[in-house]
Amino acid sequence: MNYVRTIQWPRRQQTTQLVIRLLALPILFILVLNDGFMIGLSNRYSDAGERVVYLQLFIQLAIYYGWGYWLFPRFLYRFRPVLLLTIVLITYTLVYVANYAGFVWLEGISSLSDSKPQIMSGSFYWKSTLDTWNMMLANGPIGLFNQFLLFAWNFTLSFAYPAVLLAFKALYDNMASQVSNARLQQQNTELELNYLKSQINPHFLFNVLNSVYSLTEEKCPRAAQLVHQLSSLMQYTLYETGESKVTLEKELQFIRDYVSLEKTRVGKRVDIQMELPDLAGEDVLIAPFVLIPFVENAFKHGVQSSARKSWVKLSVVVEKTTVQLSVRNSKPAKSESTVGGLGLANARKRLDTLYPGHVLHVTEDKNEYYVVLTLNVASR
Repeated sequence: MNYVRTIQWPRRQQTTQLVIRLLALPILFILVLNDGFMIGLSNRYSDAGERVVYLQLFIQLAIYYGWGYWLFPRFLYRFRPVLLLTIVLITYTLVYVANYAGFVWLEGISSLSDSKPQIMSGSFYWKSTLDTWNMMLANGPIGLFNQFLLFAWNFTLSFAYPAVLLAFKALYDNMASQVSNARLQQQNTELELNYLKSQINPHFLFNVLNSVYSLTEEKCPRAAQLVHQLSSLMQYTLYETGESKVTLEKELQFIRDYVSLEKTRVGKRVDIQMELPDLAGEDVLIAPFVLIPFVENAFKHGVQSSARKSWVKLSVVVEKTTVQLSVRNSKPAKSESTVGGLGLANARKRLDTLYPGHVLHVTEDKNEYYVVLTLNVASR
């Protein structure tokens, strides 16, 4: 039941965000067109006044959507106050200039300065359109910095309604962020529990392998040897690969142990040639298990499917911080799968993430598979 709710939350949140985004348009339309000052402009100056009203509607929509969906997410929610205040001030100034231009146009159409004073309902900072225009005309297109009443008038005219809607949107965004953080915390807890569970199971299997080794050591030495080799591989997997990097020497020793296990399994049926440096150095670091998929792939696709004599040739060359892995293996007479598969695909993705500058060549012909991997690894 909890899993279903976890899947449904993002869809519900997206739907709510879409509704909030679309509701702003009719809400601002109703508020602006029914504002007392806007009604007064329309009644007094007819078509010219209505155009100024619609200019206001456009400005307020631009403020709401521009601030709510561009400015706030980039600067307010990420706490970048200097850029936030700068853009707010620039926007506030540009809106005043647009309002000034609108009244200049209204003056040219309707001789605003010759109009008789008319008190507008809903006005808190001026008594008439004429008084407001005279004040704007006297202070110029950036007069809001010279006259506080114009600064306040600009807010009342163009920012009051968007500010109310933006406050509600910011409240919703905060609540949605808290829900998202709670969901992420829940997912992190589940991941941690799954990780602990995955640790318990290998530890249990590791202990069982040791017990099996003790029981088979005398009666079946070959089986005991296989179990011991597998136990060594698991020990490296469990206890020595917790960090993002391991020494190259440890990774090569893991490859030696794996090849030794395969030798025990396949016997004399497979000719295995391996050339690994005896001393790779403790200062060279590499991501764990980045080489083994290509070695494992050679035994899986070139040996396991074949009943005839087959071969695997493996070599690793280390030059300072460059590691080159070469793997060749014979192809079975009847190939059930092509080279690669899911393991090789995952290895490619991992290499792209960890070693974006790597060079990987995977080729095949009638008789063999051939893989060459070159990595630039780190050093201490």
